[in-house]
Amino acid sequence: MNRSCDIVDWVGGYPYEVARPEQIFDFYRDKGFILTKLKCGGVGLCCNEFVFQKTEKQESL
Repeated sequence: MNRSCDIVDWVGGYPYEVARPEQIFDFYRDKGFILTKLKCGGVGLCCNEFVFQKTEKQESL
């Protein structure tokens, strides 16, 4: 690859939208998931890690 392609790949996801952890939690809770693990900060580059599990209650389509 050349330098310009490398720069585009590195920048890649910009601009991006930021969501607070509680917004992520509320979004998935409304879809029937429960939060089983959360790691905020210290993950690298200010990333958060979430683990959700689908609840037993299945909604009919």
